[in-house]
Amino acid sequence: MDDIFEPGRRRAARIVRVLLPAVLPILLCGIFLMAITRTSRDTIAKEQTTLTQALENGAVYTYSLTGSYPESLSKLLDEYHITYDKEKFIIEYVPNGSNLFPMISVLPRKSGKGGLI
Repeated sequence: MDDIFEPGRRRAARIVRVLLPAVLPILLCGIFLMAITRTSRDTIAKEQTTLTQALENGAVYTYSLTGSYPESLSKLLDEYHITYDKEKFIIEYVPNGSNLFPMISVLPRKSGKGGLI
């Protein structure tokens, strides 16, 4: 039977003892979920940077060999066997003529497999 005149410290300790087993797993799951989300975002950013560098390097290499930049994205991807997850990224490739560096943008999709949250 609860004593209505129970001292404050004793009552607080009892409440903590009762609630801690329920709150601790929820807190740990929240921390774990935040860590996974952050790691996922970091991984996608690194993949985006690597894909952009691969496309730019392929374009520069083609220019150094042939004197012109690739005419299309598909040609660039085929020549250098560059693959990427089309469900994660959208690539925008805009040629600016044969002797001007093309505009290359790699954008993460907002939803889908591995997309940003």
